[in-house]
Amino acid sequence: MTSLLSMSGRPAGRRLGLVLAALAGVAFLIRLGVCWELRNTPSVRHPAVVTDMATYQRLGRAIAAGDWPDHFDYQPFYYSLFLPLFYRFWDDGAWAIMLAQALLGAGAVWLTGLAAARLYGRRAGIAAAALLALSRFHVFYTPFLLLEVLSSFWMSLLLVAALQSWRRNRWPDWLLTAAITAAAALTRGNALLMLPGILALAVWRNRRRPGRAIAIVAAAAAIFYAPQLPFAWKNRQYAGRWCGASTAGDKVLALGNTPEAPPGGLEYPLTYHDWCAQAERRPENGRVGVPTQILRWLKREPILFAELKFRAFLLFWHRQEIANNIAIGHDGRASRLLSWPVLLPFAAIGTLAVIGLLTAAGASPPRLLFTYMILAYCFGTVMFYMLARFRIGALPLLCIAAGAGIDHFRRLPAVLRQLTPATRRQTVLRHGLAVVTAIFLVNAAFSTYQDSVEAAFMRRFRPAGVAAVTADTVRIYDHGPLSVGGMTVYEVPAAGIRIEKRLLLPAALRQTAAGRPAAVRLPVLAATGAVWSGSLEHRGQSHAFGPEAVRTDRFITWLEAAIPELQPDQDGGVTVTATLIPRQGSIGFGADRLRDYRRTSYKELATGSTLPINAEAGFEIDFAIGQP
Repeated sequence: MTSLLSMSGRPAGRRLGLVLAALAGVAFLIRLGVCWELRNTPSVRHPAVVTDMATYQRLGRAIAAGDWPDHFDYQPFYYSLFLPLFYRFWDDGAWAIMLAQALLGAGAVWLTGLAAARLYGRRAGIAAAALLALSRFHVFYTPFLLLEVLSSFWMSLLLVAALQSWRRNRWPDWLLTAAITAAAALTRGNALLMLPGILALAVWRNRRRPGRAIAIVAAAAAIFYAPQLPFAWKNRQYAGRWCGASTAGDKVLALGNTPEAPPGGLEYPLTYHDWCAQAERRPENGRVGVPTQILRWLKREPILFAELKFRAFLLFWHRQEIANNIAIGHDGRASRLLSWPVLLPFAAIGTLAVIGLLTAAGASPPRLLFTYMILAYCFGTVMFYMLARFRIGALPLLCIAAGAGIDHFRRLPAVLRQLTPATRRQTVLRHGLAVVTAIFLVNAAFSTYQDSVEAAFMRRFRPAGVAAVTADTVRIYDHGPLSVGGMTVYEVPAAGIRIEKRLLLPAALRQTAAGRPAAVRLPVLAATGAVWSGSLEHRGQSHAFGPEAVRTDRFITWLEAAIPELQPDQDGGVTVTATLIPRQGSIGFGADRLRDYRRTSYKELATGSTLPINAEAGFEIDFAIGQP
């Protein structure tokens, strides 16, 4: 297809340029309006100290003042190069940063339209730019101190640069593309996965000149890695090993790849802390990296590892937006613009994007690169962990796929008229199947899997639940992840409830556990001012619960009691019984509706009648390994 640059002097090319400029202008005004509406939101100017935003703000201001950190835990571009540019000249810097990110968002809209037009035609380019301009979450993230909008700009710029390199096949173009890839990777690490696709495109473009192809690949790889070296060297001095431009690689891998990890969201279970502690040792002290731990788990339980990644894949495409740092329902309340129905949720953009990928992707090398970039971005997210904001960087690519799909279906009637009746029916069926698949994948696949498959799968492949084992502690439970899982709060009846729970110990730990002191906990939710009483029983011994036993851990409130001696039965089962009686107000307990091991029974205390709760109570038992 003739490139847009070669068409720039033609009326059609000029009209396209004007339309894309107008869409970018509208995008800028919408984003600037949202920045104005949210300008006094605490998360914009004074983010909570536990957020990445506060860390970026603190580090950006320190670096602007000449105080560089002793290592770089996050990918460094945003807080060490981007933010200090504004903090050096503006003490507050909030409005300068918001303006810059609004311009970056508008620039991503223009570049997205340009890339889509080069790949799929003028109308596809206009549709793609319009979709990104009206993407609600791309707009929402503009005012906040997060790298998402910058990451989306790099993705759109990278694709345009790669297409330009393919068309002209000049050394400066390939090297500029490598430099953009480096900047993108220094902003978010998963952009590293774009490099193989770029290099493959360069090799194919120069396949008849292998010497030149090898030289371009070598030079591009050198340019890609050169900007990382100063950060990597600083990190090596700090950690005693090569760990790249960020020292957080082990932590982000552990967040999404332990036996206890959720498919999405942030959770810090026991295995996460244990793996990170081992990874943070210096090499001479017996360091075990998280990738090694993941491979060990993969060898032990390959099906369970694959199932976790499958759920994460479904979640990447699912319409659900997993909040982190900010939530549109909370931090976006002050914006009337964000409530405009013309702004599009991910459900609309994601569905159109999948339709485009299934019907209009194409097999030319530039289109194959584009498809590769989407799949690589998805893979890079799935292999780490899934949050709503991690999809923002992929939105330009998804809008291009959506624009291609829209243009493809616009031209489909004319194509169908030229086909024979039999071929026409097949084509209509194929396209109808693609539409149904896209709607299902984006809007229902993840929730359908959870509701219809997950419980049976876990009963088959993880029949004993989870046993998290560290050097000094064992934690057993059979509920799923606390975030993006099935944990639900069930209200205790007014007459009280008796919950009997049986957990299974691994065979290798049954003798070790016998006679050990243990901590037993159950997730609870009590209304403000509620008064209640309760007790825990184990092998005929009763242990009182009380409000003083309530503690908060892993974002959930737990009711905890100590058992002096753990006494498993002959089959390795540990049975505990909790009694809860509300005296004033209400109290609820946590049970997982996505786990069905049939090891929990619920009975109303007054009548003894069984309650129809089809979920496993969220009990956990901890005991120490070593001398009792």
